[in-house]
Amino acid sequence: MRNKDASLINYLMLVPGVGFILLFIGSSIFLTFAQSFGLFSITGRSEFTLDNWVQVFLARESLDSIRFSLKMGVMSSVGTLLFAFPLALFFRKGGAGKGMLGSLVKIPLFIPALVAAFLIVNLLSFHGLVNTFLLRLNIIKEPMRMLNDRFGWGVIFIQIWKNLPFVLLIVMASIASIRDDTVDAARNLGAGYLSILFRIYIPLAMPGILVSMILMFIKAFGDFPIFSVAGPIYPSSVAVRMHVMATLYQEWDQAAVLGIIIIFTTFFVIWAYSRFAGLVQRED
Repeated sequence: MRNKDASLINYLMLVPGVGFILLFIGSSIFLTFAQSFGLFSITGRSEFTLDNWVQVFLARESLDSIRFSLKMGVMSSVGTLLFAFPLALFFRKGGAGKGMLGSLVKIPLFIPALVAAFLIVNLLSFHGLVNTFLLRLNIIKEPMRMLNDRFGWGVIFIQIWKNLPFVLLIVMASIASIRDDTVDAARNLGAGYLSILFRIYIPLAMPGILVSMILMFIKAFGDFPIFSVAGPIYPSSVAVRMHVMATLYQEWDQAAVLGIIIIFTTFFVIWAYSRFAGLVQRED
């Protein structure tokens, strides 16, 4: 009897968290999905239709936005990891300036994304501090365009700077779990630094690496503030185009389609990660 009571109490303790997710997030996703098919609309029209999906996928602007967001998500996640992994190795071994460097790296965690975007804009804009400094030193003859470029380098730079602490914390936890005696045994057997890096650190830290890249991709793919401030005029990200379709063109149903694309892409990436992680565990 007591076991049943304990089980009931445990389930009741899940109600606030699970209930919040199901009520607010679940209902929002359901209504957005229904709106994309015309079954729910804030304009008062309710009729099943596939026209919204057809118009979105026939529009070149929407397809370019999807490709651009995918590219930014992949490059931002890879770029952030390239910066985070060496830092995680440094913090594992320690060294001079470890405390100060750790404090500096964590600063972006406390700055909102929109504020961070404006800060970087002041640095990298056409007449920003970086271009002014390079002109004063006669390194360049005219200002360089580092923001709102068509490729999206400014977006990638801001995404890396803003999300580096987040990825670093995950990668550091994975590297910290690697036992020192494993590394020492490899050194005693004659393994060099590169062998230890590619055969011990990276494989054993792979779960954390994959999780950080997946979360970073999701954050970058659906980001709005950074894209709206530092992104190119064309192509825009999916989130920016969704905002424009809803507020400027008043096409709320098509904006709902773009929202569903963001959600489905997130779910697909999570599913692909779980499948890949399962294959890796079976191989081990």
